[in-house]
Amino acid sequence: MRTSLVMVGVSFVLSRLMLGNFLFTIPLMVLAPKFSDRKTALLPVGLVAVLIGLTELIRSKGAFTSPEGRILLLIGLFIPTVLLVASAVWIAFPTQRTVYRYLASCLFGVAASFAVVIWFSKPNETLMRVDSALLETFRLILGQASGNNQATLGISDSAIRELYRLSVMTVGAILAPVCMALVGFASFIAMSYQSRLDKGFNNRVARWKIPEVNLWIFLGAWTIVLLLIILKAPYLYRALAMQVAFGSSVLYAVQGMAIVTHFVLRKGLTVSPSRLFTTVFLLAFLIPGVNLLVVFALPLLGVTETWIAYRSYE
Repeated sequence: MRTSLVMVGVSFVLSRLMLGNFLFTIPLMVLAPKFSDRKTALLPVGLVAVLIGLTELIRSKGAFTSPEGRILLLIGLFIPTVLLVASAVWIAFPTQRTVYRYLASCLFGVAASFAVVIWFSKPNETLMRVDSALLETFRLILGQASGNNQATLGISDSAIRELYRLSVMTVGAILAPVCMALVGFASFIAMSYQSRLDKGFNNRVARWKIPEVNLWIFLGAWTIVLLLIILKAPYLYRALAMQVAFGSSVLYAVQGMAIVTHFVLRKGLTVSPSRLFTTVFLLAFLIPGVNLLVVFALPLLGVTETWIAYRSYE
């Protein structure tokens, strides 16, 4: 009980931090194997969800006076909710194969991402006010980043609006794969910690392989994306197709990481998969330019293993 309360406290504190908001479910997943009953193991997840919900309700109680305030509150709770649901699913299926356990954990986030994009593609008066509020926040962030509170930066208002619109459209096209990446990273760090004394864990990671059916999803989704771009289809169709395409690419990125792990172990380098995955994750999310290399190189490495045998176990 004491360990559970400590982990719940750590998880809640992490959820209040900017970067910790993406990692706060890791302590919950690390804690889960200590319980023999899966239902009991889910109680800390529920407790953290209640604490986060109550905190947001108290902090944003004024938001309930307007529809746009409630929508902005839901936007702020989107990622925490996705991660909490994913951690609950991960904990609930401890005996399933890792790949199926991971896919099940991602299901809610992917469905929610689709729903959000579809919802925001049909603007009404309330959503237009939400859009205006987000634009002002975007201006403020630009101003703070440049040390200019006016957020002018020498850029015209129309240019800032275009940049904001491009950012929103980009988020709409990658929301599901970002959720998949966050869920995958948290799950892997928890799993690697639980297996820190297991000498065979690294070799199992090096053998990870995505089911072959994903190849058809990958090729089909990117073909549809290309056709929609050529035909200049409406944004909603392009965004949904790109979410599927990038989502399948995330799976092949995992396989690409497994291939890299295989070569690292084969060369006898003393680098653990957890450190390797963490480094790649940080590169993909935090360093502009380098992240493009990670985002495209790893999926390409994974998908080309369909035709090129990178790993030999003889």
